[in-house]
Amino acid sequence: MKVVEDCWDQIDTYNCQYGAHVFVDSTAKIYVNHWLATNRELDKLFYRKNDEGFVGHCILVFYGVKVFDLVVREWFVQDGETVWKKPVEFHYAGEAQTGTTKYEFEGSLHGFGSSVSIKIEAQRFALQILGKDEPARQS
Repeated sequence: MKVVEDCWDQIDTYNCQYGAHVFVDSTAKIYVNHWLATNRELDKLFYRKNDEGFVGHCILVFYGVKVFDLVVREWFVQDGETVWKKPVEFHYAGEAQTGTTKYEFEGSLHGFGSSVSIKIEAQRFALQILGKDEPARQS
């Protein structure tokens, strides 16, 4: 795994496809499956890239979280019309109180027709870039 600290201004999360998220104590981790845009320097560090030049298989990590809000809205097509389901909302409060930055981003969930909105207030951000076989099954 490669870790890049404080690189929020070098990535663009406008259309990411997210997987699992974990919130423990005051750390939030969100898996990005596909569609993360990066600058050229970071792009070279990724194993997974799609045909359009977007990367994935990484984890957005927020340390010292004060606020973590996640809203997911699933949708489906019925009779040619898009139907939106009721939003599912998660709100977590962490222990951090000072020196935080606000992060807002959106995208979708991997494997679901959906819209995701995420708002986090945290003290620090890091990007964990996973290797080809990470995370490996552990016994």
